[in-house]
Amino acid sequence: MPTTRLTPAIVLVADRTLSANYKALFEGIFATMQTSNVPALAMRRFVAPPVRTDANGRAHTAPLGLRRVQSALIAELGLSPDEVVCTTPERLGEVLGPWVKIVGFSSSDPLGNGMSNTTTTQFWAGELYTRRWSRQLLEHLLAAKQRYGFKVVGGGAGAWQWDCYPDAVAQACLDVRFEGYFEHDGPALFGDILNGKSVPQRVVQSKTNASGIAPINGASLLGIIELSRGCGRGCTFCSMAHKKMQHLPAETILTDLETNLSGGIRSVVSGSEDFFRYGATGLTPNFEALRDLLEQMRQLKGLSFMQIDHANITSVAQMTDAQLQEIRRLLTWEKRSRYLWVNMGVESANGHLVAANCPGKVAPYRPDDWQELLYSTAERMTRNGFFSVVSLVLGLPGETPDDVQQTMRLVKFLETQDAVVFPVFYEPYTREDIAAGRRFSIATMRPEHLELYRTCYEINFRKVPLLFWDNQRCAGVSWLKRATMRLLGKTEVAAWRKAFVRVGKQLTPCSPQTESKRRYA
Repeated sequence: MPTTRLTPAIVLVADRTLSANYKALFEGIFATMQTSNVPALAMRRFVAPPVRTDANGRAHTAPLGLRRVQSALIAELGLSPDEVVCTTPERLGEVLGPWVKIVGFSSSDPLGNGMSNTTTTQFWAGELYTRRWSRQLLEHLLAAKQRYGFKVVGGGAGAWQWDCYPDAVAQACLDVRFEGYFEHDGPALFGDILNGKSVPQRVVQSKTNASGIAPINGASLLGIIELSRGCGRGCTFCSMAHKKMQHLPAETILTDLETNLSGGIRSVVSGSEDFFRYGATGLTPNFEALRDLLEQMRQLKGLSFMQIDHANITSVAQMTDAQLQEIRRLLTWEKRSRYLWVNMGVESANGHLVAANCPGKVAPYRPDDWQELLYSTAERMTRNGFFSVVSLVLGLPGETPDDVQQTMRLVKFLETQDAVVFPVFYEPYTREDIAAGRRFSIATMRPEHLELYRTCYEINFRKVPLLFWDNQRCAGVSWLKRATMRLLGKTEVAAWRKAFVRVGKQLTPCSPQTESKRRYA
């Protein structure tokens, strides 16, 4: 029996790095850091394999942000699932037509100016695939909208970049740039477009609106399950800085989990800026609320593995060993992970430097307590069965040589724990900071920064392959793909080491002109 062609009024699509069939979170992280040094065919078929679609072009999985947009439009505007369709870049051309009124495009890093990726491109040649594929998709949309007359709304975690950096393709293609969570203002905006009303070119939404979220209507990329929204700790390099943390009701979380399960997703990821703060009304963790949620999640049949994304050092510090052990037990599902990792932003070993750039990050502790907290938390996480993925920010405004040396001592301690360390360069995300030239780069790097960076990566070269292999195994990735990824990783290690040598030659010896540009000048 032939299928009836869909004629959706609204089409939702993400850049190709977010439209991939990843099974483990580290696969997605790895893919979004790649540049055009990796052949396009290898990226499309192996590193970021395509998402499965149905006969009408509907994506089997889609980024959680697009699923939220889809469910909000269905709930608020009374549209049917056939009128709001999530698709993939490969099938986009088949879904578009004169019936389409709006295309929503999402990207986490459309211009390649996310802090992790700007760091990567300092060392690697080529163009980031996030940037290349976003541009190619917008060029496709621009040609199609000139033919069919629909409007294009750009959003996602990287939407701030279109306001901060000039981009001719985005300027020509995007009718509206939407920054922030969609539920509060997004449905009315789309309703106005559908009704032919004029709308602003830029919408900035600061509300989190966690209590008004409709459950998703289809499986999410990586099975991501949103636990909380916002953060509110005030970091100057983060778009979540001033969004107060709010938690989704357990009923919504469990419904989303069941939707992923019904879509065949057995390995999921918790989405939160601070996993251990779920259910808390302030900065003190609510262990009972988190434990109760995990116990309810664990009762659902068919789940094999849950990965944690972010947590805050101070939240971990406020929990007892017994509580951490209980959380670790509840996170052990059908597949036991040896490396159950948690990403924690340390930024620097100097608590005063951290407090100056992230006013709420150290709270409820004092800046003088920060260094002791870092050492004790890393040791406690290891003792209680967690693997710490620590991030640092090099070149924070106000950083001194002594700060770098303190952080180096911390990194050498972390080497003795179950931990890896990822340093990134400070990257401002407001027009004012960008105009003021506050970006950190190789041009402003000193030799001690490179030594710190290289020390971190030598630790990672030894430990990340073990973590990667373990997570892929738990997520159901085939042995062949795991082995191939490990071989690819070995070639990347060699390339990183060559890059360190090349950059080192640029830094030492340095001319007076170069030195004057660097930090501490």
